[in-house]
Amino acid sequence: MKVLSIPAEHVYPQAIQPEGVSFHPDPDIDGNWWPHPALEAQWWDTPRDVDLVHIHFGYEHRTPEQLQELVDALPVPLVVTVHDLNNPHLSDPADQERHRANVGVLVRAAKQVVTLTESAAATIAQRYGREDVAVVGHPAVVKHMPEVDAEADAAIFLKSLRANAVADVEFYRAIAARVPLTVYMHDVDATLQLHEELSLIDGITLVRHTPMNDHELHSAVASHRVCILPYVRGTHSGWLEMCRDLGVSVAVPDCGCYADQADTPEAVSVYRTGDGADAGWAAAELLAAGPVPYRGDREAQLQDIKQIHARIYTAALNAGAAR
Repeated sequence: MKVLSIPAEHVYPQAIQPEGVSFHPDPDIDGNWWPHPALEAQWWDTPRDVDLVHIHFGYEHRTPEQLQELVDALPVPLVVTVHDLNNPHLSDPADQERHRANVGVLVRAAKQVVTLTESAAATIAQRYGREDVAVVGHPAVVKHMPEVDAEADAAIFLKSLRANAVADVEFYRAIAARVPLTVYMHDVDATLQLHEELSLIDGITLVRHTPMNDHELHSAVASHRVCILPYVRGTHSGWLEMCRDLGVSVAVPDCGCYADQADTPEAVSVYRTGDGADAGWAAAELLAAGPVPYRGDREAQLQDIKQIHARIYTAALNAGAAR
């Protein structure tokens, strides 16, 4: 079976690719795979050697009208995985509304719809009227476990201060009043002001760094007992999955579906989005509970995920043939 996965070479689609299924390689657009040309209806005017299209993400630049043109033009069945009910990168309400409309176009047109959590599936049913959503968990992120000892503290990783991360210094001050806190951030201009403000607060250890490779990142995360996700919007988190692979507990905001991702309820504590004091209490609760190793078999889960996607692809092809 030949599947055009959008994208194909991102770590998530690579992980879920079933046996016997080939993914068309991503295009090289100045070193990136986006904007993917297959998201334009006109691209399909030329016959393509494709059995099925599977869209994950990368369609933020399209309008609902353009995506409707796409799904009307597709000569093959469509599968959609809803990773983001709310797009973490979009801060403007109008842009967020367009994203939700985009998801609706794709969900209604797809022969098969997949998401990562039961709570996301319930939202899809309520928002878009699609009741037959397959819930398939996120596969493991960490392949090689680092050998480090975890400190009894909490950490926040800000990278270059993404659009969905809290930038208010008071959020971090309130957390540090409850638990020892280490804040990691890239050594770039975007983090300079927050770094200066955080450096004045007792109880916060700052780590300003260049981007880490996987081994460095996993070792850094595993050196802390708790990780706090400082998000103000979003739906699912590969970061949470990485933390749980490493046996790190996670304090998560009550936006999105983060708590529903965890392998066990004992590994997560939910705080009110944007409320640093509440995030501090959540982190303290997790620290007091002690380490929570990952509950489950990641290798068996991965095989199940691949087999489920193989069945989803077959069902989509059968539905397409029956129309």
